[in-house]
This record gives sequence, C-alpha cells and structure tokens, in this order.
Amino acid sequence: MNDESPPPAAEGPPGPLAGMTVIDVSTMGPGPFASMVLADFGAEVIEIRRPEANEIDAADQFVRGKQQLTIDLRAPGGAELIARLTDTADVFLEGYRPGTMERRGLGPDVLTGRNPRLVYTRLTGWGQGGAYASTAGHDINYVAIAGPLGAVGFDSPVPALNLLGDFAGGSFPAVLGTVLALLARERTGRGQVVDAGMVDGAAYLMFAQFSELARGEWRGRGTGMLSGVAPFYGVYRCADGGWMSVGAIESKFYAQLVKGLGLDEQLLHRQHDRAHWPKARAAIGEVFATQPREHWATLFAGTDACAYPVLELGEIPDDPHVAARGSVTAGPAGAAGAVSVAPAPRLSETPGAAGETVAVTRAAQLAVLSARGVDTADVEKYQASGALHLAP
Repeated sequence: MNDESPPPAAEGPPGPLAGMTVIDVSTMGPGPFASMVLADFGAEVIEIRRPEANEIDAADQFVRGKQQLTIDLRAPGGAELIARLTDTADVFLEGYRPGTMERRGLGPDVLTGRNPRLVYTRLTGWGQGGAYASTAGHDINYVAIAGPLGAVGFDSPVPALNLLGDFAGGSFPAVLGTVLALLARERTGRGQVVDAGMVDGAAYLMFAQFSELARGEWRGRGTGMLSGVAPFYGVYRCADGGWMSVGAIESKFYAQLVKGLGLDEQLLHRQHDRAHWPKARAAIGEVFATQPREHWATLFAGTDACAYPVLELGEIPDDPHVAARGSVTAGPAGAAGAVSVAPAPRLSETPGAAGETVAVTRAAQLAVLSARGVDTADVEKYQASGALHLAP
C-alpha cells in the first residue's frame, strides 16, 4: 500500500505489554489516560478520534506513545472499519453509556464473536448496570455516591479535582482489569469483558472507612485523625502564604516536630487526647505562621518530623526528591510537552517508558491501516463514505 513504517520503538527493554494492541474509542479523560498507561508499559495503542471534538474531550492531554485515526462512528462503514481493526487487536477500550456500542454494532458479543481472544474493557462512571447506569454524570457525582466526597472536608465536602473518580477510581481499575484479563487469557485462551465503573472503583478506595463504619468507629466528615483536624496530621499556613504538610502520627515523629517548632514538650503527653487537639493545633499553627515556608522546609529537611512543603505544580519538577527519581520532569520554558510525568510503578526488568508524541501524518495513518489489512481500495471506500478522515 505504501512504504511508510510506524515510528521506531523507544530505546531500552520492551515493556511488559509489548506485542499487545489496544484500540481505544473512549475519547474522554479516564479512557485516554488508561490507554496512555498501557502505552507507557509497551502496548501499541491506536486511539480512535471523532471528526469533531466534544467540548470536554480530554484525549489531547494523553496522546504520548499512541497512534491516532479519525473515524466517524455514525458514518456508513465507520463501525465496520473499527470492527476490522479489533479483529487483530488484544484490547478494545470504550467509555460510552451502556448500550451505545451495541447500537453501533460494536458490542462485546459482536467483537468477541469475531475475535474470541479480545479483552473488551468498558470504562464508565456508573458501570454497566444499576439504577443510574443510563444517566449522565461526572467525577463529582460518582464520588458523591461512592463515599469519598462525603468523607473529605470539614463543614462542607471538598472535591479533590477529578482524581478520585475519573482516575483513581476509573482509569487504574480499568488498567488493572485489562491486565488481569490478559493474564487470564494466557490460561483460558479467551478474552472477557471488563466492567470498570468509577463508582465501584471509588468505593473500593474507601475500604478502610467502611471498615471503621462497620466497627462503629466512623465519626463523620472532618472528625477523624486523618481528616486534618488532628494537630499532628494536617496543613499549616506560613508567614508568606505558603503551606507546610505535617504527618507526624507516631509519637517519636511528633516529638521531633514539637522540638523543631520550639514548643513545650507537654504537648507530647496529650497527643491523642481529642479534647486537647484544638489547643495543640492552634499552638502549632501560631509558630508556623511566624516564618515563610522555605524556613520550615529547610529546618525540617532530613529529619523524621514528617513536615514537608506543600508544593505548587510549577515547583514540583525542581524538588530534589522528585528530580532524583525523575517522577516529574520539565523541558525548556514554553516548549510543547514541557512537563512529563514518569510511568509508575517502576519495574526492574521491564520498566515503563513515557513514549514520544507521535506526529499525526497521513503516511503514519496509512501504515497503521495497512498493517491491519485495510488496503488502498478500502481506504478510498471509507473516505468516500465519510467514515475515515485522514490527515492532510
């Protein structure tokens, strides 16, 4: 069809998912992030984009290491083309409301009927069944029902961006479920459907709190030791408006904190006396407010006081620990992709690697299609129907 080849693989040992192909039609944040994680660990990811982006599409944030095709599901032949791509794939990832893929002719029965080894991963907010499954929602709604939103904060619940529902409760369970299904396939020879509902994943994260509830120990939002109300676990404002985090739960760590702040050691004797917490917190807060954040960060550096600065996003790449591990790296100011986040966890033999952002060119797209048996005549047919949109 043409002599173009896909971009060369990243240098270094192949990732643990090398040789696996993922077709991702999910388009919205949690799905593209999940497929980016799979790409970071070696999978070949072909991301299917819509001809016109939705106003809240977030796929552009998570494109590293992926190939991209633009296919219109609604156009004649669109679903057929995607089905053909899955015939030789290992994973199909979708994020639409329950029933949407079935109506498009791309439900799990159809695709696994064509390719019994296919792992069909469904990443949605409510999951594939239940009272709310057919209704719209976003992260804040899923964590409201699952528990995290009602458990975090003081007088009112505090949304944690979209970290707990979309990503911690959605993307990572989808990745885990996909990898587990691929592992099971090694024994059975068959793929399966992975139902990754964000409300399920977010509830899973609440295991410890539900255990407290079962034991009659849950006191409600803003009252527990880890809620920020304990003097030895929370954040404190500094003289310059910056913040310090304190996590000195163990008595020996709390002793170092109290000593570093120059406070009366009598505080140590009442560390777990809840009635004394407001007074102790006020005393600690008073001292933190006398100096800028950098003063306290320097004072407690290298100690076991469990006191560290609360960094703003732009400061994180320069933190010595983050920089040493390469967790977050920054390029030249203003450069495209100036900040990169390293794959986690770290594997000793088959580590993940942040792939390059692949240029979306006509030649690269044609190479992807050709490798999956879509020849020149097919390309012309799908273009004519409006199903396939190639780069100029």
